[in-house]
Amino acid sequence: MSRLAPLALAACVAGCAGRYTILTVPAISMTTTTFAAGYHGTPGAHVEAKFCSGDTPVISKDDSVGLIDEAVMKAQQQSGATYIADAVISRQEDCVFVVGTAMK
Repeated sequence: MSRLAPLALAACVAGCAGRYTILTVPAISMTTTTFAAGYHGTPGAHVEAKFCSGDTPVISKDDSVGLIDEAVMKAQQQSGATYIADAVISRQEDCVFVVGTAMK
């Protein structure tokens, strides 16, 4: 076996373990489905939340846990947001991340 083989394997594993984007949306909410015509939210702080497989669910009440749903709800709860604007949802290993602007 070549001395470079372990380095090549390590580089592949490191590259495969990185975070990758699943979805980018202008707005996302687990609590609000619609807004009245003319509604304008007030931007709050930058928010980032993480939900991993095996974490205690916030909204799921059965064995069917939506990682994205849980991460969005966690971001809303942490920031007090009505919704998350300019949301980027990504995954790394067994975790889903939500990054965006908290809107109130």
